[in-house]
Order: sequence, then C-alpha cells, then structure tokens
Amino acid sequence: MTTCDHPGVLLASGATALVYELDDRRVLRRYRDPAHATGRAAAATRIAGDAGVPTPRVLAAHGPDLVLERVDGPTMLAEMTSGAVAEQLPMREAMAMLADLHRRTHRVRMPQGERELPRLPGGDSLLHLDLHPNNVLMAADGPQLIDWENASWGPPGFDVAVTAVILACYALAYRTEDDAVDATDLLDAFLRSAEPLTHLSDAVDFRRERVDFMPAAEAAQLDNAAGLVRYLADRSGQ
Repeated sequence: MTTCDHPGVLLASGATALVYELDDRRVLRRYRDPAHATGRAAAATRIAGDAGVPTPRVLAAHGPDLVLERVDGPTMLAEMTSGAVAEQLPMREAMAMLADLHRRTHRVRMPQGERELPRLPGGDSLLHLDLHPNNVLMAADGPQLIDWENASWGPPGFDVAVTAVILACYALAYRTEDDAVDATDLLDAFLRSAEPLTHLSDAVDFRRERVDFMPAAEAAQLDNAAGLVRYLADRSGQ
C-alpha cells in the first residue's frame, strides 16, 4: 500500500483533477478519470523545470496519479481578487508576470529525438496551452506555473492566443456594468505585455474541443471571444 492509497486533505478541485495534501513537502494530483495517464503532464513538467521554467518538481507518476513538490501560495487569480484592494496584486503587474511565464516557457526548444510531447505545425517551442491566472501559484519566491496536461511543441503565438481566448471568454461571461471594464482591461493588459499572438482561429477551435471542461458561461462565449481579442490586439498593436 502506498501513500497515495490514502491521500490527505483535499487542497484543490479542478475540471480534470483533484489535488490532495500528502505531507508538508508533497501533493498528489489525481485525475478524475482513472484511465487518464499522467505521462504527458509529467514529461512536460520535467522538461520545463529542467530548462528553468518555475514549476513544481515531479516526484512520482503512475496511472492517474502525479506526485509533485508542494508549493504553498494562492493562485494568481486569488491574489488579484481577495482581501483589501491595497493588498491585491495589481492587474498590470499580474499580466506582465503571465506574459513573462509565456516567454520563459517558449524559450525551451524541442530537443532532437524528443517524442514525449506532441508537436504542432509551425514551431518547436514548448507550449503550455492552459496558461491563465488560476494555473499560476504565487509562491514566496515567485510565481510557479502548474497543470501541464495540454503541453505540446509548437509556435509561441498559438499559446499566447489560447490564453487570450481564455481571458476573453472570462471577460464576456462574467461582465456586469460594474466589472466589465476590469475584465476587459485584464485581457488588454495581457495583450500589451505578451508576445504577438497568431493562430487565433485555431486557438478558438482548440478551446472548443475542451468545452466539456469549461464553465458553461465561458463556453457559451467562444464564438464571441475572437472578436474581442482581435479588437484589443489591434488597439495594442499586436
């Protein structure tokens, strides 16, 4: 019997996986679908970490279970939205961090003979393909990028476009008279800090293939997301 047979406290619950405490040094990421192997996420996390991208170390992987180095800290989204306004992470600073995580990830190039991750046409950079404020942990020593299950090799602009579509769906889904400007400004700030995006239509299609794992309100905005991204990208000179 292993430690993973009886994980500890549930720390986080996502669309595809649950994260449990194992001890003060380790967490268990367990996919909801027991047939979902961790090989791709484990390989991408190792590749990224070995290349200097800030991400928790993989300690073990078996079947649907991935044991990772424990990183304590709130998500970037929580850091931006919880507590007193004066204590929150400023939006533009957060989006600059998000854009920098893209750049650091994209500097990792596919080594010759690498076969663990799929390769998309048009590039050989490491892509996260789910890089948004809920997949960044704000640790004491800096942001840590998590959840590499969609990782691939490909063109950096596609990864940027996927993040832009995620942020656009969020902005459109939860807009109200009070917070619509803030949500749109979040996307605008990201586009002003990020590498140029490309493959926007492909990014929408990519997210549409994963609609079952998206909140319904955000999924309903996929047809409108590209228009908002194009408008803001043109305005920011993308």
